[in-house]
Amino acid sequence: MWPTTPRASTRCREGPSSLLTADEKAGFERRLLAWYRRAKRDLPWRDSADPYAVLVSEVMLQQTQVATVAPYFERFMATFPTVRDLASAVPDDVFHCWQGLGYYSRARNLPRAATRVVEAFDGKIPGSVDELRSLPGVGPYTAGAVASIAFGRTEPAVDANVARVLSRIFAVPGDPKSGPTNRTLWAHAADLVSESAPRDWNAALMELGSLVCRAASPACDECPVAFGCAAKERGETDRYPELRRPRPTIAVEDVAVLVESAGGVALVRRPDGGQWGGLWELPRVRRGDGEELQAAAKRAPLEVCGVAVTDLQPLGAIQHTITRYRVRLHGFRGTGDGADLVALACAEARWVAPDAMGAYALASPQRKLLRLARRVDTDFPAP
Repeated sequence: MWPTTPRASTRCREGPSSLLTADEKAGFERRLLAWYRRAKRDLPWRDSADPYAVLVSEVMLQQTQVATVAPYFERFMATFPTVRDLASAVPDDVFHCWQGLGYYSRARNLPRAATRVVEAFDGKIPGSVDELRSLPGVGPYTAGAVASIAFGRTEPAVDANVARVLSRIFAVPGDPKSGPTNRTLWAHAADLVSESAPRDWNAALMELGSLVCRAASPACDECPVAFGCAAKERGETDRYPELRRPRPTIAVEDVAVLVESAGGVALVRRPDGGQWGGLWELPRVRRGDGEELQAAAKRAPLEVCGVAVTDLQPLGAIQHTITRYRVRLHGFRGTGDGADLVALACAEARWVAPDAMGAYALASPQRKLLRLARRVDTDFPAP
């Protein structure tokens, strides 16, 4: 088994994180890369060395599973095939292409990153970690992944999958997101990264964490480096990584209203920043303590876009979770008073023809509300 604390021996590199001898590191590398080349999944971005495609895929993969990302990546690359195409894109077009993938700050930052690439790097994705870190939305992991995968740089890349693998192999105590533990994991990753095949090396560690060294029920019998895993040796794979206990969820209720008039349906765009920033939605408010649903429904369009509604009818409710909030979203349908919309608690407000709503990027809960509206009125267009 490999050591979990420094020892007196010939290191691969100098420093407190150098826990493996040169022979141990070579064995680790040989076994892992052989497994990866045999077991890796066929993914649309995997064989591309185009730095732009690698950047897009790595941003999409932040906090999102591979199976979910694949179709979005293909659609995004077909719509914005070059970094210059993305830099000149209309924000609504980017959001619409991203719709359903979640974590929309990524959709805001990618065009900003593309713009910086065009302006500061002559339209070429930079290859150094420091330059990559200067791009909006690019953190240590994404910079390391792009530098190694697209440019063959010997750089570590630690995402949640890699952190889990290294936490178990070296029995690293503490939450991977905490400063000291995170630094330890990055030090291990820097020690291990292959100098001859950094592209495959980082991809292999990520793949190992995704397919074998899973958070629940790790398949240790299938692991090519299980012979050196401290957590397996101790029978403590369920202990590592030592994730901190999640904060308790908070139950809240929101009310959104489908407001119709001769001009169409009222849609409002959320301010940039924050949850769903830049996306469109039906006028929505948080229900106050003890507030009647009908009262909240009347208040929503008036406060958000300055229109009064009558003939309110319930559409139903849906449940969704956002960060630590468990949200019950109540939907209503009503008739607007015909007034011009005013952006009061939103960035923009428009009357939109029902059959044109498909061109607007809406968050998943809002699309579900529109499907509820279609159940009530089958003539209402599908979202």
